[in-house]
Amino acid sequence: MAIPIYGTGIFNVAKESIHYTIMFDYYDANKEYYNLIKRQSNKINEEKRLKEEMQKEINTEKTIINGNHVFPVIKYAKIGYKIPKISFVVFYIEIPFNLIKGKNTYENIYEETTAEYDYFVTWILPRCGKFIKIDSQGIYDIYGNYSFIFIQKGMKISGYESIVFELQDNCF
Repeated sequence: MAIPIYGTGIFNVAKESIHYTIMFDYYDANKEYYNLIKRQSNKINEEKRLKEEMQKEINTEKTIINGNHVFPVIKYAKIGYKIPKISFVVFYIEIPFNLIKGKNTYENIYEETTAEYDYFVTWILPRCGKFIKIDSQGIYDIYGNYSFIFIQKGMKISGYESIVFELQDNCF
């Protein structure tokens, strides 16, 4: 069985949606995904299964943007490997919403937990965007229209996060 060892998330804010990519790296002692990909046996079925499972998981969360409950959609799930015993799963997600000029607020509410592995999250705003406030566990840095959040294994995760950012009038 594959064991998760690292996660990476990238939120890219666009005019009508947030494009969100999550990658999970796994220690795969039995080389399950390596063998699956090499033989192409059931690869598509496994990706479909993973997509459905992640959609179920995301549906347990509540995502609110600018006061409106929105529904993230898993568009694709892809599997691969870096080396035979290190595999990965990538999820491509879209969160539909309408940006507003001025202050925008993204909130995510989910079950309180403890991080089982390290993970790194990047938020990318349009060039005209500016972060106002980040309420998230972990260590974060802001550089212009980019923010970087690092969560360490073992860290308590409260089950709530928010990102507040501002967009100028002529942003799009």
